[in-house]
Amino acid sequence: MIRYVTHADIDRTAWDALLLRCPGRLWYARSRVLDRTGPWDALIDEEAGGIMPLPYRVRWGIPYVYNPYGLQQLGVFALEPSRELAAAFIHAIPRRFRYVDIWVNADTLATGVPGRFEPQMDQTIRCDRDIDTIRSDYSKGHRRNLRKNPGPAIAEDLSADDFITLFERTTGAQFGGSPRGSLAPLRSIIADAVNEGTGRILCLRADDAPVAAACFITWEGRSILLKSANETRGHQAQAMFHLTDRWIAQHAGTGTLLDFAGSNTASVARFNAGFGAAISTYFRFRLNRLPWPLLHLKPRS
Repeated sequence: MIRYVTHADIDRTAWDALLLRCPGRLWYARSRVLDRTGPWDALIDEEAGGIMPLPYRVRWGIPYVYNPYGLQQLGVFALEPSRELAAAFIHAIPRRFRYVDIWVNADTLATGVPGRFEPQMDQTIRCDRDIDTIRSDYSKGHRRNLRKNPGPAIAEDLSADDFITLFERTTGAQFGGSPRGSLAPLRSIIADAVNEGTGRILCLRADDAPVAAACFITWEGRSILLKSANETRGHQAQAMFHLTDRWIAQHAGTGTLLDFAGSNTASVARFNAGFGAAISTYFRFRLNRLPWPLLHLKPRS
C-alpha cells in the first residue's frame, strides 16, 4: 500500500537504502540532495518497494509540487518498475497538492492517469572503450575545435562558491536567468557533493581568473554534467569542448555513463551529440487541480 509521508517523518536511512536497490536509481533522489532544496514529502510503498519524492512549495496559500532547480529527473523509483505501479503512485499524490509540475524518469510514464506527460531529451555516453575509440565517434567539428587550442591548463581548484559566482553571471543569466532563490540551494548541493567526493569541478583559467567550469556528479556508475559556466574568454578557448573531453578521457574504459543532463535546446543538444551521445527520454509531468478562478495560473518554480 502506498503511504503519504510528510517531510519530518521520512526515514532517510530507509529511503536511501531502498533507492540503492532500485535498478533505475538516480543521484537526484538521494535524501541528502533533496534536503538541500527545501521541504519535500514522499509517497512510499514498502510492500512493492517503491518511492516517489514530492518537493513542494506554497503559493497563494496552496501547496504545489515543483521540480527543484538542477534536479533533472525525479519520479517513481522501484525495485520492479511497471506502468501499473507508476499509475498507482500518480493516483496517490495527495489532493492537498493542487498543482504538480515535475520532471520524471521513464519509469514514471503511465497511462490512464490525470495530468499529461511531455517527452524531454537526455543524452548519454558509455565510457566503456579506450579514449581513442571514443574520440573516433566525435563529430568532425568537435575534433576540429579540440585542435584549435590544444592542451589548455585545466584545474580542479574551483570552490562551489566560485563556481556559482561564475555560473550566475554566465550560463545562469541566459534564457531569462535562473529561477528566483534557486542558486543558494544549488550552491549547497554542489558544496556537499564536493565535500562528499561525489562532486568534482573542472575549470579553465585566464589571467588567474576562472573563465569556464563544469561540475560533474558521479554516483553509482553515472556521471552527471550537472551545470557548466562559460564566459567569452572560455568560448574563445573552446573551453567546454576541452573540459568535457578531459572528463571522458579520465573515465575511458571504466564503463561509467556520462549523462549530459541533455537539453531540448537545439544548440546544447548538438554540442552533446557531437561527442557521440545517444538520446534517451524522460518526461515532464503536469497535473492541474487548481480551483476555477486559478485554473489557468501556473505557480512559479
